Amino acid sequence: MKNLNVELMTLSSLFTSIIIISNIIAGKLINIGPFILTLSILIYPLSYAIANIISEIYGTKISKKVIKAGFISSILLVIISFITFYFPPSPVFEYNEAYKIVFGSTPRIILASFLSYFAAQNVNIWIFNSLKSFFKIENLFFRNIISMIITQFIDSVVFVGISFYGKYDLQLLTNMILSQYLIKLLISILNSPIIAISVRQLKKRLILEH
Repeated sequence: MKNLNVELMTLSSLFTSIIIISNIIAGKLINIGPFILTLSILIYPLSYAIANIISEIYGTKISKKVIKAGFISSILLVIISFITFYFPPSPVFEYNEAYKIVFGSTPRIILASFLSYFAAQNVNIWIFNSLKSFFKIENLFFRNIISMIITQFIDSVVFVGISFYGKYDLQLLTNMILSQYLIKLLISILNSPIIAISVRQLKKRLILEH
C-alpha cells in the first residue's frame, strides 16, 4: 500500500504540474498544419489521462480531490500572476512592458481555464465511470474515447471562447475551437493505450501488496 500511496502522490503531482504549466503557456498560439492552437494543447490532454487512471485505480472520490487540488493550484497562480503583474519593477529591469505583454492575458486565460477545467474534468470523470457502473462497460479504451469525444468539445468551446473572445474575429475563434477539439481528441485517443497499460500495472501492484 505504501508504494501505491507514493504512486498516487506522483500522479497527483503530475496532474497539478500539467494544469499550472498549461495555464502559463496557453496564451501563445501555434500552427500545426492548418490548425490554429494554443501551445498548452501539447500537454493539457494528459491531465485527462491521469485523472482517468486515478479514478480507475483509486476511485471517483480520490480523483475529484486531485481535480480540486489542481483548481487550488490555479487559484494560487492567479494570485501570484496578479501580484507580479502590478508590482512596481526595479528601474534596472528594462523588460517590464514585454513582461506585461506576455503575462497580461494570464488572468483571463486562467479564468477560462477555471470554467473549462471544472466543467470538462468533472464531466469526464462522470462519463468514464458511468459507462462502467451503469452500462457495465469495462473496456478502458472505449470508455476513454467516449468520454473524450464529449469532454474535449466542452473544454475547447469554453476555454477558447472565454480566453480569446473579443481579441479575434468569429471565424478565427471557430477555427481555433475546431482545431483544439480535433487535436485534443486525437491526442486523447493516442493516450488510451497508456491509460490501459498504467491501470493494468498499478492493479497488479495492488494485488501483490495485498
